[in-house]
Amino acid sequence: MTAALQKMIDYTFKDKAILQQALTHASKSPQHLERHEFLGDAVLGLVVADYLYNKHPQSPEGDLSKMRANLVCKPALLKVAKAWGLADSLIVGDGERNSKGALKSESIAANAVESVIGAVFLDGGWQAAQAVVLRAWSGELRNVKPVNLRDAKSELQELTQAHALGVPQYELLDLGLNAEPRFEARCFIHKARVGVGHGARKKVAEIDAAKHALEGQPLKLIIQEKQKT
Repeated sequence: MTAALQKMIDYTFKDKAILQQALTHASKSPQHLERHEFLGDAVLGLVVADYLYNKHPQSPEGDLSKMRANLVCKPALLKVAKAWGLADSLIVGDGERNSKGALKSESIAANAVESVIGAVFLDGGWQAAQAVVLRAWSGELRNVKPVNLRDAKSELQELTQAHALGVPQYELLDLGLNAEPRFEARCFIHKARVGVGHGARKKVAEIDAAKHALEGQPLKLIIQEKQKT
């Protein structure tokens, strides 16, 4: 399994023990991944910050911080974990997998992404870790723009108020299972549902719902009807 992971990240470890510890959960051994995770979190943040600083020379600190936060958040880490097939490589205690062998908590896989990055840094240094991160985040780094990271809730409210449509309303549903927080937010304009979003936190779910509202057809149709009156 580690051979497949090394092929996926395009890096071969000189010291396989470093990778072994990076994939070992605390439920399995005292020699687990948390120290690697701590290091990987810092390395990931610095690689992304360095890229954004050079890619967006005109962006102020606030925009750069928002872009970085969006790129290293849990959903972003989970996307990388799935691309790497990381869940299959993790060494965890029996209680951390369900009857089908799947991880009970997505957080384990998300944390392991940072652990693997930390392990690459320990084994191969800055350039190796930087290369792994830039490859894994290539699409997101290429597409992220400051304008896309403006608070979608604020943008949506400004738009609806500009068209005399009032303030958007949000309905929240708790979809969490096995202590894993998960929320669904539904966005309404004049009782018409215009967007649905998801997230590990309520605010994230609402912002996601507002983003989908801004991109979707229902809101555009409501605005068009309003303009006819």
